[in-house]
Amino acid sequence: MKKIITPLFSIPLVVSLMAFQRGDVLCNAKELKDKAKATLEPYKYDSSELTRILYKNKETIKEIEVPLFIGEKYRIIFELEALPKQVEVQIYNKSKESKNRKLLFSSKDKGAAKEFEFEVSKSRQVYIDYVIPPSEEGSYSGCAVFMVGYK
Repeated sequence: MKKIITPLFSIPLVVSLMAFQRGDVLCNAKELKDKAKATLEPYKYDSSELTRILYKNKETIKEIEVPLFIGEKYRIIFELEALPKQVEVQIYNKSKESKNRKLLFSSKDKGAAKEFEFEVSKSRQVYIDYVIPPSEEGSYSGCAVFMVGYK
């Protein structure tokens, strides 16, 4: 009997402790994607991605490749409201391993904006880099959504 009761009480305890972790923001993927989709108009929805951002004691970069078709015009929407600390978004024409990569967009000059867009054409792919600042107090997380539409 004791073998059954102990796990039954420990599971809710662990779940409730995880819910109240300091610095964690709940990621509501559907809500974030719905906001991005409203901003996507008049472009047609192509794809989206929810990215979990982990803040560590040093600056980190998380890179995502986005394949595109040449000849199409694209709009990329970013929703960053589920992040506890501002993250810089950079878009490049080549991966971070490439020597001759060119910065196409940076959210640095957007200030504290939690939503922004970028339009691109004449490219086979773009690389989205999330520049994650170091955390001052332990590690915590949030999430970011980007959505791609075409014309």
